[in-house]
Amino acid sequence: MREVGGSNPPLPILKKILIITANYGTGHLIASKAIEQMIGNSNDVLLLDIVEKGGYIEKITSKFYIWMSKHSHFLWRLIYYNPITRLNIIKSILTSFINKKVYSILENYRPDIIISTHFLSTLYGAKYKLENKSTKLFVCITDYEVHPIWINNFVDMYFLPSEYSVKDLKSSNYMITGIPLRKGFLEEIDKNALRREFNIHTKNLIVLLNLGSNSVLPLRDAIKYIKMFSKKLYFLVIAGRNEKNYEKLQEVFIDLNTYDFKLFGFTEDIHKLMFLCDFSVAKAGGLNLTELIYTKTPAIYYKSLPGQEEGNERFIKEHGLGFIAKNFKQLVRYTEFIIQNPSVLNYFMSNLSYQKESMNFLKIKEMVSHETIAL
Repeated sequence: MREVGGSNPPLPILKKILIITANYGTGHLIASKAIEQMIGNSNDVLLLDIVEKGGYIEKITSKFYIWMSKHSHFLWRLIYYNPITRLNIIKSILTSFINKKVYSILENYRPDIIISTHFLSTLYGAKYKLENKSTKLFVCITDYEVHPIWINNFVDMYFLPSEYSVKDLKSSNYMITGIPLRKGFLEEIDKNALRREFNIHTKNLIVLLNLGSNSVLPLRDAIKYIKMFSKKLYFLVIAGRNEKNYEKLQEVFIDLNTYDFKLFGFTEDIHKLMFLCDFSVAKAGGLNLTELIYTKTPAIYYKSLPGQEEGNERFIKEHGLGFIAKNFKQLVRYTEFIIQNPSVLNYFMSNLSYQKESMNFLKIKEMVSHETIAL
C-alpha cells in the first residue's frame, strides 16, 4: 500500500499509443512491428498501416513504388532527387490527400502518443497533433540519410539509425537508437549450434542470398551467380513466397549435383541465417542494413535502389561495412576477392561491431515509458 505523503513513485498511467506506418516496401512495416513488440506488453497499442486500411490511391501508389524498385530505377531517381520534393509545399499537397477513412481511425482511437515509421504516415500524425496539442509525435527514420520530406515541425522526437544521420536533420530533438529490429535479432546465438541445427558441414564460406518479395537479385542473376560459385561457396538461398522461383532454384542445385546449399521459401528464421552466414549479397535497404550490422554480417551490396538506398551505400562506404557492387561483373569480382582473401571479412566485422555499439532500441521504449507517466 502506498504511504500517505510517502515517496512511492506514481504508478504508470496506461496511455494509448498509435504506431502508424505505410507499407511502401516492407522495411517500414517490419520496423513498426518491432516497436510494437518492444512497447506492447504494458501499453494499449494500435498498429496502423495506412496502405492496408486505405483506399485505391494508397494501394495503387504502393504497387507503383514496388514496380519502380524492381523495373524503373531511373524513374524513382527522378522523383527522389527532384528539388520539388524537398519543398514544404509538397507536404501541404500530400496532407490534402489524407484518407478520411484512415484518419477517422486516429480520431476514434484518440492516441496519446503517435510513433511514425514513414514520411507519409507522419503527415497523419502531424495533422492529428495540430488538432490535439497534448499528443506526442515521434518519428523513427528508416534510412541512414534523411530526406527533407521526413522533417516536420510537429515532431517531438526523431529516432535516428546512426550519428551519420544527424547531418541531414534540421532539428535538435533526436536520439540515436538504430532502426528497431524484431526480437529474434536480439537473441544471443552460437554459430556452431546453428550449423548443427541446419545440418551444415562445409569448409567453404557460407553466403546468404535473399530473393524475397522485393528481390535483391533478379532470378537470372541469382542462377548465374550460383552456377559460377557452386564449387567455392555454400549457399543459403531464400526464395520467399514465389513458388516458381523456389522450383527453378531447386532444379539448378540438382543439375549442379551439389549438396552445399539450403533453399528456403518464406522463413521467419532470417536472423538465424544472418548469424550463420559468413557474408551476404544484399541490397542497401535501411532495415536490411541494420539487421546486417546487428548480426555483424559483412555484405556485398548489389543493385540498390537510387535515392535512399544510395544514401545508405554512402554510409556503408564511409564506415567500411562492406563492398558496393553496381553491376554483376563487380559482384563476381568482390566475391572472388572474399574467397581468396577471407580475412577481409574480419575487417568488415570489426567496423560492423563498432556501429552496433551505438544502437540501443530500448531508448524508444524508455522514451515511451517516460511519456506514459509524464502525460
